[in-house]
Amino acid sequence: MTQLQSRSTTQSKPPAPKALLRFASVDPEARLSLPSGAFTTPALSSSLLGGIALMVFIYAPAFVFRNSEVGQVVWRYLTAFDRIPILIMFFSCWSVSILVIKSFKIVAQRKAFQIHFAPDDPEWFIARSNAMQVVEAIESRVQGVEGFMYLNRVTSVLRAVRNVGRVGDIDEMLQSRADNEELQIDGGYVSVKGFIWAIPVLGFIGTVLGLTEAIGRFGGVLGAQGSDLKTITSQLTQVIGGLDTAFVTTGEGLVAALGIHLFLTFLRRADDRFLDDCRDQCSRHITSRVRVTGNEY
Repeated sequence: MTQLQSRSTTQSKPPAPKALLRFASVDPEARLSLPSGAFTTPALSSSLLGGIALMVFIYAPAFVFRNSEVGQVVWRYLTAFDRIPILIMFFSCWSVSILVIKSFKIVAQRKAFQIHFAPDDPEWFIARSNAMQVVEAIESRVQGVEGFMYLNRVTSVLRAVRNVGRVGDIDEMLQSRADNEELQIDGGYVSVKGFIWAIPVLGFIGTVLGLTEAIGRFGGVLGAQGSDLKTITSQLTQVIGGLDTAFVTTGEGLVAALGIHLFLTFLRRADDRFLDDCRDQCSRHITSRVRVTGNEY
């Protein structure tokens, strides 16, 4: 008899619903078992590893073919000129890694919009009595709800429905969370903006070093006495080499900073569109459907 009761109890338990969305499967950092930043902001450690991998991808072929005719030129522009290009490439690769990972994280965050927790019935509404049921429905369909900005915002507000006295409080809570998350997203661009500033500065440092070297060599040419034309010409060639360092490093730094800045500008627009869509979804599915009355418990 006991065995029959245990079997009946076991069979009466409904199977756990299969998650329709898993954060670990869509987030680029989580899929690689790397530290994952909040929402669309990559973790600095993950982006650093990505930048190092990108540098290896660039420098490894250049090193292998450095003795060829074209390879010599490429290797020189990647490593010569007082090693300034190596630093420029490092910060450039790190910046690109941050922006590329961020672009994939934006795509992953948008997948949360596919989770529909509100019925199509226009008469259905969210109240104190069913708010937690909606939260449980979301959590049964999504694994890692806290990793998705939209769903994390929705569930945190729904949990507070029992503590509010009017619908306006819900709207204020959503607005407050949206403002805080936007500030958090803005903070994710600080590192890239710092690199965009540092990259051309490195180029200008190369300019200073090159000009200093050129001026020093030119002073040696002017101070040489009894030198023939061939010797003077050879020394002037070394002077031009210093000018080469000055202008090449500046050019590399400016081009790299310009490219990264354009990439950041386009990606920032995508980030802003995502934030606007989050606000729109919360307004459509939460604020417009919440009904709070004083005697409902």
